[in-house]
Amino acid sequence: MLHERFDFFTFFMEIKILTIMKNIVLIMLACIAITSCQNTTTEPAAAPGYLNASGERVNAYDGDPANLALVDAYIDAHNARDLEAIASMNIDSTEMLGSFKIINSLGELVEGVETHKNTLAAWFDAENPQWNTYFAYSMKVDGQPGEWVITGHKLTRTIDGEETSSYDILDIYIENGKIGGFWVYSRKEK
Repeated sequence: MLHERFDFFTFFMEIKILTIMKNIVLIMLACIAITSCQNTTTEPAAAPGYLNASGERVNAYDGDPANLALVDAYIDAHNARDLEAIASMNIDSTEMLGSFKIINSLGELVEGVETHKNTLAAWFDAENPQWNTYFAYSMKVDGQPGEWVITGHKLTRTIDGEETSSYDILDIYIENGKIGGFWVYSRKEK
């Protein structure tokens, strides 16, 4: 009889231990489920740049690296005096700027692909400009259809038989894989 009682007691203890272990496992699973379902919100990373447009700060991010290859080819075509290649990289009209346009370092407007081509031809003959790029960065501004490349170069020209140099920064607007216009900022070399 004692032996039968002992088996019943052992059986009862094993069931109790299994129930406790089952409850521990269920509690652990519930804890894992609760902690894994929590919303962990992180603040979005700050934009690496911005454009202050009409008093509003607009975020700017890294642009498409293919834009850099386009700008390099554009500068190479200028150095090679290849007016047809230059014209083929310009776009006649953009959603953002309208017609192709350049604001040169004197603040003068050159508007239209054909006008640009004629202006370059005269400039190439008069001053033999040569560009040597030292940096370029592609960026995308929120809310704008195209992208920008900001590039810097040393521009060497021959004016009245004397070589002169300047350091130029260009803001080049690119839309649909073509150049829609640019602004030139210049400082004479000392």
